[in-house]
Amino acid sequence: MKRKRLNYLVLALAVASILFYCGNVFAFDEENISTDQESAIIAPRFIAITSYYNNLTLNFGGKLTCEGATEVQDGYIAGVVIELQQYNGEWNTIKTWYSFDYDYVYLSRDWYVVGGYYYRLKLTHYALNEYWEIIETHTSYSSEVYY
Repeated sequence: MKRKRLNYLVLALAVASILFYCGNVFAFDEENISTDQESAIIAPRFIAITSYYNNLTLNFGGKLTCEGATEVQDGYIAGVVIELQQYNGEWNTIKTWYSFDYDYVYLSRDWYVVGGYYYRLKLTHYALNEYWEIIETHTSYSSEVYY
């Protein structure tokens, strides 16, 4: 009888650990919350994108250094689109740069801005297949700077 209880205990612990460790397999994008259940899709994230990076640096004289990078798994094309945005009651894109390359792409550009505004970067990171079809995207934002 003790052996049977021990087997149930081991089974219960195994199921609990599986539920605990596998509970966060899917990511939920809060920006795309839908009240329509038919249009709500839960899908895995970061299938091809392995890492991404963004950085906005304010230099002397209003010069902003805008950086972004995307790394993807072997066999995919990495892409990054950098949008420099200015806040004037709402965020508006004032300059856009982009680059694509195999496996890893890094882009850095300097841009001079006028004072009296907040600035940030909006980056869209891409993974494309060999036919240049989009497999995955991810949007990230830099920290804001005031000049």
